[in-house]
Amino acid sequence: MKKLILAIFILVSVLDLSGQEIEFFGHYSGSNYNKYQNNIGYGLGYYHLTKSSNKLGFIFQHSFFNKEYSEIYPSSEDGISKYIKDIDPKNQRVVFKMNYAFNLVTNPKSNFFIGPEVGINYFFINEQVTRYENALISAANYQSEYSEKNKFSFGFLVEFELKEIITERISISSSIHPEFIYYEKNGMAGGHSPTFLSWLNFNFSIKYKLKKD
Repeated sequence: MKKLILAIFILVSVLDLSGQEIEFFGHYSGSNYNKYQNNIGYGLGYYHLTKSSNKLGFIFQHSFFNKEYSEIYPSSEDGISKYIKDIDPKNQRVVFKMNYAFNLVTNPKSNFFIGPEVGINYFFINEQVTRYENALISAANYQSEYSEKNKFSFGFLVEFELKEIITERISISSSIHPEFIYYEKNGMAGGHSPTFLSWLNFNFSIKYKLKKD
């Protein structure tokens, strides 16, 4: 962690900066894992703007409100009976991201950015489970609670920004953020979670420039 902080400090020091910007955004997202579907959430961002119109960003993002799902699997005793789990998830994802975006199109009223993005993820699982065996409730209801911490993610962003909305310091943007999350090691005993999660975020942001160019 100390090396990461030092690397960030050096990177910020060598950039030819022209200003700073803060961002508030809402987002909708989903993944290839049924525990994290149809998420909504919010986030905060802080950006260093360079004189070449690129930007270095530090982002906090919180996702929640998942879709109910079911799991079906055969009995390990007779191989005939079916178990069904109906699961009501209240799972959450918290991620701290850093990105560097290149401005490919610059004009007085809009920007178009693309660039890489990395993050450290924390997942908080809280699920209400009802288990059925051959259509009859078995083992009644129970709560499943645990967490998955320090999961590395990498991806990229594509963003379109409209500048000078209402005032010259305020802008709005929409963006997509595809990413992959290293979720569980291969060969984990008893594990059935995917090794990688693919995740897609759709963000809508409002930004305020703290310093004029």
